[in-house]
Amino acid sequence: MKFAAFTTVAASAGEATQAADILDNLRQQTVLAEELGFEAIWLGEHHFGLYGAGDLPNPILLGADLAARTSRIRIGQMANIATWWHPIRLAEDLAILDNMTRGRVEVGFGRGVWPYEGPQFHPNADPRLDRQNRELFQETVEIVRKIWTEEFFSHRGENYTFPAADTVFSHPSYPPDPVWHEDGKVTRLRVTPRPYQKPHPPLWMTVSTDRSVSTAAEMGLRACYWQPPPRRIRQRMELYAEVRSRLEGETFAIGQDQAVMRSTYVSTSMEQARREAESGIMSAFIFNDPFRGRDVFTNPDEELDSTVRLDWDFLEPRTLLVGSPENVVERIEELQEVCNLDYLLVEFAHAGIPLRHTLLNLENFGTKVMPRFSG
Repeated sequence: MKFAAFTTVAASAGEATQAADILDNLRQQTVLAEELGFEAIWLGEHHFGLYGAGDLPNPILLGADLAARTSRIRIGQMANIATWWHPIRLAEDLAILDNMTRGRVEVGFGRGVWPYEGPQFHPNADPRLDRQNRELFQETVEIVRKIWTEEFFSHRGENYTFPAADTVFSHPSYPPDPVWHEDGKVTRLRVTPRPYQKPHPPLWMTVSTDRSVSTAAEMGLRACYWQPPPRRIRQRMELYAEVRSRLEGETFAIGQDQAVMRSTYVSTSMEQARREAESGIMSAFIFNDPFRGRDVFTNPDEELDSTVRLDWDFLEPRTLLVGSPENVVERIEELQEVCNLDYLLVEFAHAGIPLRHTLLNLENFGTKVMPRFSG
């Protein structure tokens, strides 16, 4: 089983109030994660900081810094919000990072969930515009793939047209070539560099509904789940495997090309973990109503009573990896048994938790939990 570390760069309580200090903390965490044998470090993307933690506007740029301080750990984004990026710039920056790391990059894509973020980057990035947002997402990822797999590419879509109309190019060192140039106009673009990994890095998508699971499978993207409980994840893993098997003509096993992310805190006991981490962990779930919704935490055929609160007691058995090493091992074994899981992302840094506790959380997981699954 493979384990990766995940973070949205939550601030440490009272210790890191400046961005430079928060980034220094992340460097320490990443170096330790590599020493402990984590497969990858995954970084989220958020903007505008309304709630004071978790801002990471450019995980690709930060990934370059972390790659320079490490030698083995893979560098991933969970996720680049594709609807917020210009597709050519996204393809270029990721390809540069993949070459800088000589192939240590994992690429995650997302559609975005917060209405105050998306519209600032593209009018169709607003998640409240469901059809337009989904079209923009799929078109952006399609363009990135074209850039990485075609020496010269062109595109005509709802949101983007490349080359732009009436693009001209004239240079004595580059005579007209019908592959990309006709009647004085550029007909196709060549984008460099190409990724180091061939044909490109592994591609992932964050998923939270049956529809997004189907979209990931239809696009051939690996899927990563966060909040659902194991039986709901199993149901969606079955859907993913069925769609990819049908479309690609080969059998995909349950769990293949899929991962789960879990908010994690390993301490000496459940009681101590709750004392130290409850506030920080729960801050990640306060926006579920109305954006992601409550039903994401339900098992198949389950309906939540209107009085149910999304608190620690409700979420702990469904979607958290917290408590003693034995508690956490038991929850991971459940994911293995129910979902055939072989790749787990561990969200290890939580808002308001001191750096020393965050590092100890990583160390406890790496030394007291991961070895239990080394076989």
